[in-house]
Amino acid sequence: MTPVSDHPQRRQVRIAGGLFAGARAIVIAVITVDRLSAGAASVLLGPLDDQIILSASMLVASLALVAGLWNVSPPTWMLPFKILGLLGAVVTVLGAGVFTLFSIDVSRTTLVEGGCDTGYVVVERTLLLGSKGTVYQQEGLFIASPMGRTSADDAHEPFAEGDYTVTTTDGTLTIEYGVDRGGPTATLSLPAIVDRVPSCGYAPTGLDTRPGSTEPTTPTEVLTPTSVDAAIDQLLDDSLAAAAGTPVDASGTPIDASTAERSLVPCVDGSGVQHHVDLQFRTDDNATSVAQILGVWDDAGYEPDRAMQEDIRYSETGPVARLTMRDTTSIDGFVRMTITSACVPAQ
Repeated sequence: MTPVSDHPQRRQVRIAGGLFAGARAIVIAVITVDRLSAGAASVLLGPLDDQIILSASMLVASLALVAGLWNVSPPTWMLPFKILGLLGAVVTVLGAGVFTLFSIDVSRTTLVEGGCDTGYVVVERTLLLGSKGTVYQQEGLFIASPMGRTSADDAHEPFAEGDYTVTTTDGTLTIEYGVDRGGPTATLSLPAIVDRVPSCGYAPTGLDTRPGSTEPTTPTEVLTPTSVDAAIDQLLDDSLAAAAGTPVDASGTPIDASTAERSLVPCVDGSGVQHHVDLQFRTDDNATSVAQILGVWDDAGYEPDRAMQEDIRYSETGPVARLTMRDTTSIDGFVRMTITSACVPAQ
């Protein structure tokens, strides 16, 4: 008859065996996704990419192995094998622990252009005095495709800190991000994701928290489609009236604020929609126009912020949640302005 004192040891061995089997299954699943896609896809769960999932699973598996071997009572002749197994498992624990320690400091940021998501996310991690990032296109609930790599100095995480801008031109997404705080920049180009409806209304990227993505602003009062449209109309009228000369489009036709095209985009947080206006125009003096329009927004009480080469104004309570202004005169001679309303019920 087995002594009663052996029962707790057997339970601990079974628990260790279950943990080992679970961690092993996760490792196999992550590796299988990578192999079946020939490296084109990987597992992404929130900010946890395949690197941290693998290292954490290996740590759990090796700890479970140590616990299991420790609680096993082998025959005397097998004791040397138990000792060797424990030593190997302890070495594995130390290696997996160090690797996990260098992998766990991660952040995930939704890549945003003009207050709307682009379909890409960036996972960044710091390592000693540098940082590395991977740009992913989310393909499913847990599957994503790595599309590009980024790097920065002095533990600077440009995307988590909002030190980046995104511009879409002719189906190409151009991402400019800071390599160092206040220092040089680098550029990454990706294909724009088509056939998708973006989510808009994101707060300034500089307000991003770790871990997680940029959080959208939410108004504290109930607004209606009519009230947000009226607020957008007023801002458009005041902004274009403040420009230096008459704002015109690419064909040279004067822009009429009353006919500016609007799109309805899903709210980032909760149900409903947001009214979004995206204008591209030029004036007699773009630099003066930008300064004067920003003055109008400041006078209207919007809070200021700035990403690289993009001026931002936002409100957490007003009918308009976010306004952006980007002067690309040196590139194509235009100014780009977006106005995004707060979330309202869909009609």
